Amino acid sequence: MTELKRLIGNLIQVGTVTEVKSIEGLALARVNILGRVTDFLPVLMWANDFVKVWMPIRVGQQVVVFSPFGNANSGIILPSIYNKGCKEPSGVDDKRVVIDFANGVRIICDGENIDINAPQNINITCTKANVKADTVKVDSPSIDLGLGGKGVVTGECICAFTGKPHHDYSVNTRSAK
Repeated sequence: MTELKRLIGNLIQVGTVTEVKSIEGLALARVNILGRVTDFLPVLMWANDFVKVWMPIRVGQQVVVFSPFGNANSGIILPSIYNKGCKEPSGVDDKRVVIDFANGVRIICDGENIDINAPQNINITCTKANVKADTVKVDSPSIDLGLGGKGVVTGECICAFTGKPHHDYSVNTRSAK
């Protein structure tokens, strides 16, 4: 009976991460549970063949250790638990996803809008970018286009010399009709 109580008591426990490492793409951590530190255990992440999300676990983070067989050294870590040292982001409610990063980047999605506030650079690299919007507004003291050194302004006008329409002002940008 004592052994059964111990096994049941080990099924789900709360502890604090004391050490982290990654081996061959597997996130591992040790957890202090009531003064006893576990072996390195795998950390639960969101992953399948469609998407993989990596959020590194950190020392000091409060977590749940789930041990299906009652042995805390063969469990898995379910991160994270909000607590006094790690509170919910400001402005959260039941209709928003809020992601705050340590460097000040903040992403909010409320079902209608996605707001990204980044005090640093945002870099987007792709083969082709398509933007479709009813309105595009840019508020910036300067905009650099055509960083390859050629012009990028397009439009239509009547040539003052020939009287015929010009469709492009630029050699490296086309205006689709």
